[in-house]
Amino acid sequence: MSRNASTKCSFSRWIIATTLLLCCAGYSAAQTQLLGPKAEVRGTLGGSTFNDNEIPHGVIGGSVRVYVSRRFSLEPEVIYMHHSENDHDIIFQPNVAVDLMKPTGKFVPYVIAGVGVIHHRGRFSGFDFTTGAPRTFDTSFTSWTASAGGGVKIFVTDKLFIAPEARIGREPGLRGTFSIGYVFSSRERD
Repeated sequence: MSRNASTKCSFSRWIIATTLLLCCAGYSAAQTQLLGPKAEVRGTLGGSTFNDNEIPHGVIGGSVRVYVSRRFSLEPEVIYMHHSENDHDIIFQPNVAVDLMKPTGKFVPYVIAGVGVIHHRGRFSGFDFTTGAPRTFDTSFTSWTASAGGGVKIFVTDKLFIAPEARIGREPGLRGTFSIGYVFSSRERD
């Protein structure tokens, strides 16, 4: 393994370990402080485009949001983005989210931002630089990603919600998603 690959692997492990530690600490703190939601899980579908080529990708993923105070939460997410069998990406991104209104209402707007890791794998056809013969190039790299945006949780029941969300960022540049989520503990009534 090259030194660069080893550094990227170590960086990825550091991000994952830090996120898990923060989530565990946040979950412990949330258990004693909150009357509203303590944790929730969501599945996500949507689309994205990248800054340099505007090629649309389908998005599917999931996340777990753990409240560390009444309105502040940590939300690590894993996202898979697919353009074709020759172009796909995986993102792991720890996020912070802030509910802008009381998190026990029917509509809960929020802002969210995070920085994480993106792994790209692709294949494209071209020509060999020396011989000019047709050639297939495999690409695979890991880089950093960041995004910020907002959304609104719309509660269908006390525990089940839907959430449209939009973000801008670096790799991908734009992302629009729709989530279905579930709150693990009951929410206090208004």
